[in-house]
Amino acid sequence: LNFFLKYFFSFFLFLNQLFAQHLASIDLQIMNHEFENSKLKLEKLYNNSPKDIEVLTRLSIVHHFISEKEIKKSIERENANKAFEFIQTAYSIDPENPQVLKWYVIALGKTVENQSIRNQIEESKNIEKIALKVIEILPNDEYCYNILGQWHYRLASLRGPSRRIASILFAEPPVGSFDQAKFFLERSLEINPNYIGTYYWLGKTYIELNNIEKAIDLFQKGIILD
Repeated sequence: LNFFLKYFFSFFLFLNQLFAQHLASIDLQIMNHEFENSKLKLEKLYNNSPKDIEVLTRLSIVHHFISEKEIKKSIERENANKAFEFIQTAYSIDPENPQVLKWYVIALGKTVENQSIRNQIEESKNIEKIALKVIEILPNDEYCYNILGQWHYRLASLRGPSRRIASILFAEPPVGSFDQAKFFLERSLEINPNYIGTYYWLGKTYIELNNIEKAIDLFQKGIILD
């Protein structure tokens, strides 16, 4: 029995090490923006481990970035929806995992972009709540600052019928602020000056704050990024 247990745990440890090596190789591909190749490897792991948090989170990540790079709207939406499906499964398994929470709010925010104004407003408080929770846990992660910056920008931009919908849905409608959008987006930019999306949203925010010169400067810096 002792021999069997020793053999079993040694074999189990070997499998874990092999699995970890696969993930390390995939992470390197993701960092190098090889999203299609990493997706294929992750799909093989997913077929064997459909409830593994690490695999589900990475599948969400690669589909998110594929959607971000895609020009064709239908393919962008398809990958955004897949990113949310994978991370939603991970969230149902471990809703307190910081990385799961982070990518859940990112995927939710991306998916909501393609929905009606009503749905966007309904999800807005949930997005804010989760993003603030992630920032508490991961204070040096740029993505949730970016999400909150976009959140404030979009809500501050609501006018006319959209603002009335918000008043109907909530006793206290969510209120966005361009100054708060600037605060969160600038914090995101401090942490990661190489993410093109931040330049885009921060530039748009400065336009709303009537600082066209600063907006042009941000757009020009964004343009030269890879």
